[in-house]
Amino acid sequence: MKKDICFSIIISAYNIEDYIERAINSALGQDYEKFELIIVNDGSTDRTNDKIRKYENDNVIIIDNGKNKGLGASRNIAVKRARGDYILYLDGDDTMYDNHTLTRINEVLQKKEKVDIAFFGVKYIGGSNATYLSNAENSTKEARLTCDIFFGVPSKCWRTEFLKENHITFIEDMYYEDMVYSMKATLLAQELTYGEFPIFNYYRNRPGSIMSSPNIKRCTDMYKMLAHMMELYEMAPEEYKKYILSFIKNETSSVPMRLDCILGAMKENKLSPVLPKRNYKLIE
Repeated sequence: MKKDICFSIIISAYNIEDYIERAINSALGQDYEKFELIIVNDGSTDRTNDKIRKYENDNVIIIDNGKNKGLGASRNIAVKRARGDYILYLDGDDTMYDNHTLTRINEVLQKKEKVDIAFFGVKYIGGSNATYLSNAENSTKEARLTCDIFFGVPSKCWRTEFLKENHITFIEDMYYEDMVYSMKATLLAQELTYGEFPIFNYYRNRPGSIMSSPNIKRCTDMYKMLAHMMELYEMAPEEYKKYILSFIKNETSSVPMRLDCILGAMKENKLSPVLPKRNYKLIE
């Protein structure tokens, strides 16, 4: 029953037969038991569906899209089925940080009532193997609207009713959907908190991953994302407009470099390089 489910962990899986069980087992191995796992098979053509089906039970829900609908659409479908009070997103090629992750998240949530978004950290696997942590300074609404330390939604815990009441959904068929989702939710949230520890392991630049495959759509979607940011700017209360506008200005100035990287990778038939991490400061 819903009252026994605190967390709904959502995984979208598309042609990741070599990684999906690692992600699933990292969720099922949690020492906190009040959670459900929702796995969306997004039209996989490899053995991904065969591997996830063996996990299906009352608390592991399998949704089959039939055809590939994309990450945003898959997550939107899963949220509608979610019974948990809070939602966690986990990419199918990443893992929960350790077996105590849900316990530690729950301890943070218990300190306040009706937390809309809880910010946490992320451990990068590959490259610098850096760990990025949330703290009091970078977890204010102003700081997150200026520049999130990690725009990806798996570094956050989201109150389910808050998302549904405010009609916060992923833009479908667009790259950078996490960025718009995070910014909109942060703008609308009433209660924020944070935990100064990582909650998932992010495996960087896996061959075949969404952000390692260079294509023209990634370039055009940068401008679509900025258009959505302008819409957020228009709807924002006056006190927060300058933070969103600062992000838009910073992001716009970085677009030429990002386009060059993607187009260069396409020309040389290589994977997209890992782009520099955003570290924007407020432009008054």
